[in-house]
Amino acid sequence: MNDLTATELKVLNNVTDVRSLAVDLGTKIQTVIDSLVKSMSSPSNAVNAWALLTLDGVVKDSQKVLIGLDTYEFLADAEQTKTFPGHIAVDIEADTAKAVGELTVDTKPTSGDKMTIGTKVYTFVPVGTDTADGEISIGADLAGAQANILAAINGTDEFNIAHTLVSCSTWGQADSCVITALVGGTPGNTIATTEVFTAETNVFDGVHLVDGADCEPESAVTALLLAISTSGTELVDAIMGEGAVTIEVTAVTAGEAGNLISLNETLTNGSWGEGVTEMAEGLDGTVGVSGALMVDEDYLYITLAPNTVSGKNWVRVAVESFVGSGGEN
Repeated sequence: MNDLTATELKVLNNVTDVRSLAVDLGTKIQTVIDSLVKSMSSPSNAVNAWALLTLDGVVKDSQKVLIGLDTYEFLADAEQTKTFPGHIAVDIEADTAKAVGELTVDTKPTSGDKMTIGTKVYTFVPVGTDTADGEISIGADLAGAQANILAAINGTDEFNIAHTLVSCSTWGQADSCVITALVGGTPGNTIATTEVFTAETNVFDGVHLVDGADCEPESAVTALLLAISTSGTELVDAIMGEGAVTIEVTAVTAGEAGNLISLNETLTNGSWGEGVTEMAEGLDGTVGVSGALMVDEDYLYITLAPNTVSGKNWVRVAVESFVGSGGEN
């Protein structure tokens, strides 16, 4: 047997159960590799495009994040009022504080008295003469006047349109009611509250509402992730990133097509990164039938299943693991 040539040993090992230690698996695979060397190349598995949104400060009502055709709008009011019907709501109302102020009316107003909330002026008029938006009847007594004020602000009387910026609570024992911004956040702190009453004790507690606070970034990230997972139409996955103030968005389908998903935002304190307008780093896979072979200087590659441009079925084995094994296999 030892007088056979190497070629004869290979043939013999393929046609009989007799096995020669002089011919091993490494030699056979090396023969395959040698036949491929003339067309050396490295295949690629597909890579998913991705992008990172970073929030570095508070988020305000009506600010937006855009992913492809989806526009996510942060909303801080109970009605979740969008600036455009097709936007996807991101509910941050509970994560904001609404600006407030207190109005005290302990004396029946006099006809001609005025009070202003925001830019809307309310004028007190004699009983039975309130016929237009912005007019409030002085009422038959203090209780009647207070009821008329609440109805006018909330738009529950016959003439007044509900105030677009605030609501009014019921009157307390101290003859005062709380004026509350409809939308949470610091913009509510700019809503003016001024008055010109004959009775000096009829007064707002300040010239504007106070204590409105915007949504912190960690809460905004949580709300946006929920909106993407439940209402998004673009084929992306999103997970919370480092520090709970980033969102990593990844195309569901691997490949270069994911690089075409557009990105934008209107955040004061956040961005996709300088100059970033699309997702990036998506890579097409090398197409191959099941069992296809490719080789480069370091690895032998084979497909475990047919591979498409979005597939990840190539696996690799180090070439050196098949070389120099001699007759020890």
